[in-house]
Amino acid sequence: MIMNMKWKIAEKIDQDFKDKFPEINAVVLQLLYNRGLRDQDGIDRFLGPDYLADQHDPYEFNQMKKAVQLIGEAIDSRGKIVIYGDYDADGVSASALMYLVLKRLGASDVRVYIPSRLNGEGYGMNANAVKELIKANTHLIITVDCGITAIAEVKTAQAAGIKVVITDHHLPGNELPGADALIVPTVKNEQYPFKKLAGVGVAFKLAQALLRSDKSQNNESFEKWLLDLVAIGTVADIVPLLGENRTLVKWGLLVLNKTQRLGLRELIAGAAIKGQLGTYSIGYQLAPRINAAGRMDHANTAYQLLITDNEAEALAIANDLNQKNYGRQKATDEMIKISLEQIGQPTDDDKILFSQYDGWSAGLVGLAAGKLADKFHRPAIVFGKLGDKYVGSGRSIEEFNIMAGLEQCAAYLAEFGGHEQACGLTIVGADNYEKFIKQMEKVAAKKLTGVALIPSLEIEAVIKLNQANWDLIDSLEKFEPFGQGNQPPVFLTQDMEVLDKAVIGSSGQHLRFSLKDDSVESGKKFLAFNQAAECVHINLGDKVEAVYKISINEWNGNREIEFKVVDLRKVE
Repeated sequence: MIMNMKWKIAEKIDQDFKDKFPEINAVVLQLLYNRGLRDQDGIDRFLGPDYLADQHDPYEFNQMKKAVQLIGEAIDSRGKIVIYGDYDADGVSASALMYLVLKRLGASDVRVYIPSRLNGEGYGMNANAVKELIKANTHLIITVDCGITAIAEVKTAQAAGIKVVITDHHLPGNELPGADALIVPTVKNEQYPFKKLAGVGVAFKLAQALLRSDKSQNNESFEKWLLDLVAIGTVADIVPLLGENRTLVKWGLLVLNKTQRLGLRELIAGAAIKGQLGTYSIGYQLAPRINAAGRMDHANTAYQLLITDNEAEALAIANDLNQKNYGRQKATDEMIKISLEQIGQPTDDDKILFSQYDGWSAGLVGLAAGKLADKFHRPAIVFGKLGDKYVGSGRSIEEFNIMAGLEQCAAYLAEFGGHEQACGLTIVGADNYEKFIKQMEKVAAKKLTGVALIPSLEIEAVIKLNQANWDLIDSLEKFEPFGQGNQPPVFLTQDMEVLDKAVIGSSGQHLRFSLKDDSVESGKKFLAFNQAAECVHINLGDKVEAVYKISINEWNGNREIEFKVVDLRKVE
């Protein structure tokens, strides 16, 4: 086994389910079943989402009508409107979207406020920022991608006569802020049926309601041209690409590939992206550059990129973000290198990993923690130390709720927040830091004792090689866009013979196999990237089983189905 993974094979569909849809290929039907699709309507909506039919009416939000009224009054009275955003790609794209919509509707005095990730402000509304907005005679605050936990800040703003509309997608606490309007799908008793929108998705629903209530102009085209921003924020925030998110991203990618935004055009060019833009382009090429602004300096730079109509400014900002992203990569690599030196090779007793260093950026520790958690498949927390303050970020695994762990160590924490798989925390004082480490180690040891700390590999279907054909390839195209909740399918084929094995790559790090099972007459080409060292024990004539993805390889005018190995086992 190449990567020491737990193979988890999805529950196989039964004959009754097959009989219900006799016209659908059995492998495709298995994939649909794995995504929770059980009826014809759900399948049709998944395979062919319609922009109008497969979205919900924005006025299904309990307080949407009230929000639209408040914003309309602020625009009509020429009051000062502040959009309070967030510094990640979801928050930045939501901020730009809302600004563009308000300007479209005639708002004469509107600005965006995005807090700093690095100067101590952190995520969400904060007291000092609200005080500054009060001094500036703000009439209305509209939050995007934040606000649902800002109980005190909302009270402060309202006490000064400021109206507050909150749009957010995060989970609320035990108490809700007393905002003038809440557009938050996750709150209790909210009637809006889709609960998994990203922050930009929630902002877009408000934008739809505002644009559709404007009878002075036709906003239909303007609304659709906003979808590039919706696609970027939704993919970047790793929300499930199912239901309404799937509709928004599928249509958003069409817009993104024709985007009229000068800043995005320059960012795409600077990232040297070739061909059609997809979810991979957003998740691994565009979003990291947008996020680099807030991680390395201030997210205002990324926001300006998305709204500028000046070609010179667009080019300058795109170049700046490319440089910031390069700096972010170098700094993160250095953090990982030092962290690995501190951690060494974890033993079975090391259930949670820690690393800290003077001066490490609060904007990067989460990236380092994520890479450590992925590498060793156990929770990891990385701290940057500044004076006597330790600012950390943690990433976890499915088997360990890291927020629940922090709650058991709350006595040593100045502040903390997050969810089951990711957290942020601040500790003041070396004594509290040492006590926290010891307590968290005890919590993790208790929870993870007896748990095999190896990653799981989700296998969608066990198939024969003759089932991995062009009909399946054509069907898989309808499953796009891929992303969270709808990953590219991973298949397992068993009882194959190794007909050929060749080392490829400039450093001999890759392998090409020819593998055959009893369903095909000749071998199929399997590529195992960066796995040459792990496969030295596999020889011609061996029996193997492989987990793999399939795709199309095109070169010199030829098209062939390509099998990319994810994991491989020799069958003894």
